[in-house]
Amino acid sequence: MRASGRLFTSKHFQIEQLADGVYAAIYVAGGTAISNAGIIDLGERTLVYDTLMTPQSGADLRAAAETLIGRPVDTVIDSHWHYDHIWGNQAFAADTDIISSAETWRMIIATGGHGAFAAFLAAGEADLAAVRAQLQSAIDEGQRRQFGLWVDYRRGVVETKPVLKVRAPNQTFVERMTFHGTRRCAELIDFAGGHTESDSVLFLPQERIAFMSDLLFIGYQPYLGGGDPDRILQILAQVSTLAPQVLVPGHGPVGGPDSMRAMSQYIQTLDGLARKMLADGVAEETIDKMAVPAPFEDWLFGSFFPGNMHFLFQLRQRQ
Repeated sequence: MRASGRLFTSKHFQIEQLADGVYAAIYVAGGTAISNAGIIDLGERTLVYDTLMTPQSGADLRAAAETLIGRPVDTVIDSHWHYDHIWGNQAFAADTDIISSAETWRMIIATGGHGAFAAFLAAGEADLAAVRAQLQSAIDEGQRRQFGLWVDYRRGVVETKPVLKVRAPNQTFVERMTFHGTRRCAELIDFAGGHTESDSVLFLPQERIAFMSDLLFIGYQPYLGGGDPDRILQILAQVSTLAPQVLVPGHGPVGGPDSMRAMSQYIQTLDGLARKMLADGVAEETIDKMAVPAPFEDWLFGSFFPGNMHFLFQLRQRQ
């Protein structure tokens, strides 16, 4: 079952029904969710997977879950520590448990929920003004889509600043945790060292649905810096052994098994370019003038490309 429409109305996301009692909340342009989330009815418990980037979009996510399932949210899962997936935590009731891997909990505590990205909070208004100017000067639809996303992103940071109270998980797990319900079970699996120090996938074996968070981007360029591209490829191969048929990425539309192959192809293509540059003695500075290779040139988060290339170039240079 795949359906979308007026299941719940939010300016931040669109609800897509993946199965009876299983929903994805997918960011829509003009909102401040930025990332995606999941809502799962176990039968007598409601799970929410990730809580979006802002408390405002998190509040809509909570309302959507309570409306669709018909009861309060029992458990929130934080897939990893990056703020665009956890700043909605504070919108959930005080008695709602928040679960993450032990390492994700450690990173949220250590970084205060934003880490090196705290500068985004300090420079929020200036960054928003700059990207709005870029949007106004955009010359084609592709540029407007790229800059429009960053306007949503920066506006979300500005709107979050006055109300943000980072809420950390109150429960942790190690490696694997299974939720059993009268309607379905869900397996929470920790994968270390891929996108971040720890990334948790939520897999529904009965429906073969995988909520991947930022281990998978669809139609968006992934952020590779700070992670391990070789490990991401290994994780995608491991997830593929579960034979998921429906995959919910951290950013982008709901996809299928081909979306993992496209993500792998992106990493392998950029890594190949970096290795060739080193083999040919090409200077790293040329990266900033490189065009995004096909078939990735229309993917959103286009500004991640040079950063990813610099990261891969320096990574392979050290090896």
